[in-house]
Amino acid sequence: MRYYIQFPAGTGGLVEESLGSYATGVDVAYADDSAMVFDADSAPEDIERIPFAKNSFSVIADVPRERLETAALDIADFIAEDRLDSGARTFRLMFHVDGELVGIGARARRRLESAVSYASGQRVAPSGAGEEYWIVGRTEYDRFMFCRRHNRPKLPAKARGAVSHELSAMLVAASRPEPADVFLDPFAGSGSFVEARLAFPAQRIIYSDTALRLLRDEFTDRIRDGRAIEFLADDALELPSIADRSIDVIVTDPPWGEFEELELPVPEFLDRMARSFDRVLRTDTGRLVVLTARRIAPVAEAALEQAGFALNAAHGILVNGHPATVIIGGRPE
Repeated sequence: MRYYIQFPAGTGGLVEESLGSYATGVDVAYADDSAMVFDADSAPEDIERIPFAKNSFSVIADVPRERLETAALDIADFIAEDRLDSGARTFRLMFHVDGELVGIGARARRRLESAVSYASGQRVAPSGAGEEYWIVGRTEYDRFMFCRRHNRPKLPAKARGAVSHELSAMLVAASRPEPADVFLDPFAGSGSFVEARLAFPAQRIIYSDTALRLLRDEFTDRIRDGRAIEFLADDALELPSIADRSIDVIVTDPPWGEFEELELPVPEFLDRMARSFDRVLRTDTGRLVVLTARRIAPVAEAALEQAGFALNAAHGILVNGHPATVIIGGRPE
């Protein structure tokens, strides 16, 4: 089945890397810096649960990109010959072209509304909690898509300055989660990555931060009540509570040296961090995903490579408006 998702701008490469943790048989048909069209074997219910998607849709039909009114009439002819599964009694139409909601001529709108009503058994309701059918056009995509918008769960608010739900989910998914994983975030802060890892089965999930006692007030209810989470207050540069070669995956956001003072110069800090990660990560399955400031990313990459890790990818993104880099790597294969 074909799907269309929207996600935070500038994270396309990271989304493509992460998508396989939520959907099977993924084949990308189109992608830009904030949206993707792909085929997958997964059911719509699985796509609805992708937490880094701002919106997700099932693609019902597509037509060559010409005038919007022409596309609407062509889509109306197409769906009038078929049936639409309906999940509500009412529906409304939306038109989203090149990143903006737009209007459409009255004749084309009425024709499409009539076709959808006939095919689905639903009645038109311009506003409300009914089904939403969208015609979508992307600037560099040569098709107009007719889509059904998924009803996505609302996520709780994050603590101020915490990594967003979307980005946390992307980074955890990029670590290729496995049910047998022992997962560690050694700079866990408000617990964003630990909370995102709860979406996947794991053998153990370990939170560690030297400021654990002070940070507990920032935890979401899911973290605070998470019986599957082990809490430590270890220094990430030593990790004394963690045995050698006992961790499968690290996903973390170490200090950037911009908003907090480091006790060591940045290169020395990153070198000790990399050596600490090398000690605790397994030699066979060890994987890591590190979020860092873009200006120090080359230093972080060099430290990790010096510690013996192979770096598979580096994705430039923005975090709360600040340039950042996501480094993905692990033990050499």
